[in-house]
Amino acid sequence: MVQQQLIKKIESSLYKGFIDQSRPVSAQFKPKLLTNKHQENVLSTLLQEMKTCLSFTFSVAFITEGGLATLKTLLYDLNRKGITGRILTSTFLNFNQPKMFQELLKLNNVEVRLTSERGFHSKGYIFEHADYYSLIVGSSNLTDSALKANYEWNVFLTSLESGEIINHFKNQFEEAWSEALPLNEEWIANYNQHYKIQPFVKSFGSNTLDLKTEYLTNALADSLTIQPNKMQTDALEQLKKLRVKGAQKGLIISATGTGKTFLSAFDVRNFSPKKMLFIVHRE
Repeated sequence: MVQQQLIKKIESSLYKGFIDQSRPVSAQFKPKLLTNKHQENVLSTLLQEMKTCLSFTFSVAFITEGGLATLKTLLYDLNRKGITGRILTSTFLNFNQPKMFQELLKLNNVEVRLTSERGFHSKGYIFEHADYYSLIVGSSNLTDSALKANYEWNVFLTSLESGEIINHFKNQFEEAWSEALPLNEEWIANYNQHYKIQPFVKSFGSNTLDLKTEYLTNALADSLTIQPNKMQTDALEQLKKLRVKGAQKGLIISATGTGKTFLSAFDVRNFSPKKMLFIVHRE
């Protein structure tokens, strides 16, 4: 009886998502596009699925410490509940840093493997629930920007275990997983040595270098278009006045989320020192 009710809810949600958007359905199973705009935040959906799942599977090319930090508290809670997961990632473009791999190794309830698949660039998140699976697949890697700020396109879908789409994803993952190397201290030590000697990949041909150069160029161009908000504008003006008076120190106190990190960058850009040291407490 419960299974039949679940099937009806999923069928209704698929009808709304692919046939008639006017049909009212349960929000839990409704297919949707996650873009990080308005209320369709990738991170909030990801966290909600993790809170209610029996296990989880991530296949992501790029991971940052910031991305992991957004999940650490929940992963700790899941570990206490006995909920486990798997993460498949890679060294594509040498984007993933050695310290990030060390942080991954600290996750007691997560098994991590490294694929050698050429051009590995997948971004998919699968969650096993008691009677169904849910899936997020699209453009978001496991980075704080991709989960919270960047303009992304990710599709959220729900499926029964017997569904063809979910099985296609699971089979693709299992195939890559079976051929991947387990993450361990020895692997990280070898990668760390290679990473220091050759921080930018040169062995995959000009296309890879062009892709990374284009990414860095666009990121720099985007950063130069960012303008200070009102708080930052006022603070920058006060810092300028302090320097004119010959002051060697300044203190700025501002609430969480108002933009102190960006303010620091703006001030460094304005002052243009030969050297700068930025110290931040962040796990």
